[in-house]
Amino acid sequence: MKKDNLNICVKCGTCRTVCPVFQVTGDEGGVARGKISILQALYQGNNRFSEGTLDVLNKCVTCGSCEYACPRNVSFLEIIEAARGRAVKDGQISIAKKVALKLLSTNKGISGLTAMGRLVPGDSGLQFKLPLISRHIPKPGKPLDSLVQEYSPPIGGKRFDVLFFPGCSMRYLFTETAIRVVKVLNSLGVGVYLDFSQKCCGFPHLTAGDGDTFDNLSSHNISRFSEFTGKVDYLVTACATCGSALKNNYDLPITALDINELLVDVLDMHPEISGHGKQPSTRFHHPCHLLKHQDVNSQPKRILEELSNFREMEGSDFCCGFGGSFSIFEGELSRQIGDKKAQMVEQSFKNDGIKEKVLVTSCPGCMLQLTDSLIRNGIHVPVKHIIDIIFENMEETHD
Repeated sequence: MKKDNLNICVKCGTCRTVCPVFQVTGDEGGVARGKISILQALYQGNNRFSEGTLDVLNKCVTCGSCEYACPRNVSFLEIIEAARGRAVKDGQISIAKKVALKLLSTNKGISGLTAMGRLVPGDSGLQFKLPLISRHIPKPGKPLDSLVQEYSPPIGGKRFDVLFFPGCSMRYLFTETAIRVVKVLNSLGVGVYLDFSQKCCGFPHLTAGDGDTFDNLSSHNISRFSEFTGKVDYLVTACATCGSALKNNYDLPITALDINELLVDVLDMHPEISGHGKQPSTRFHHPCHLLKHQDVNSQPKRILEELSNFREMEGSDFCCGFGGSFSIFEGELSRQIGDKKAQMVEQSFKNDGIKEKVLVTSCPGCMLQLTDSLIRNGIHVPVKHIIDIIFENMEETHD
């Protein structure tokens, strides 16, 4: 990071209006301009970060809302990643976070964690709580590796092939939704490759300041992607965070697309997935890493307009508060942001006459956070991935 980047900020305060941390704490240190002011002073003296400074740096969801709204185009995410990177190099990272990042860096580590999760009794057989996280988490099923083939051919005539990058959450937690990604694309004439030697996209490591591990993971994945050049037209993800990492932090040999972009911009909302029923009343939560990092905005709304009674929700782009490891190590703050989002969802559905209500999003991390936030606040609205809505509509059409 160039230190001049810090001086672009003129402390106008625009970031205060959109920062989810500031919205629930009112703490100036929680907002981008506050963190920049602290870093400017520390970098001038080349001082080691104090515990107070580390606390301020950790209280950031890395949602990018400040950067997205900034009239000066301050690259705040680059600033926070560099600052956290300096802390990591100075050994100022907790043992718990080091262990978590280490586990995420290998497929065996992630698989082991989810295998342990399958042994934990669920509330009503559906959900359980981890002591450290104290959140409602869907009970993991079998990993995607054991449920689908490495190539799933299209049904009928083939339009093209894609390489699907499921990411950790869909590969090990939301496996049913990942399977539906494959089935939906197959039904639209798209063949789907999966490469189970791929690893975590590395975004949790990058935002935590562990740049070395991120570089190792991205280099490994890029080498795997290169094996598919000439075989596939696109690299596709249905996780907003993975999509952001791939598009913005990788030197890709294949064009990456979010599933919403592929369905709308490339497949042009094939008639098989549109125009049937309009039964549920839906609202869409814009994942920060989809809207603010990839500029994917109209595509999911177009899909929902075709498949449901869709209405724009006030606060649809307000961060849910997940932020990956932020939801674990800054759990109370994450829950406060989630509570604020839950109230927005409840207000949006208030006085809605349609019986079936669904909150839709397009990121497994957001699904985890939104589900937990709604349950804790007693708001009975299910959370679904947009692929689930599409798949269910196609199933009804074929019945």
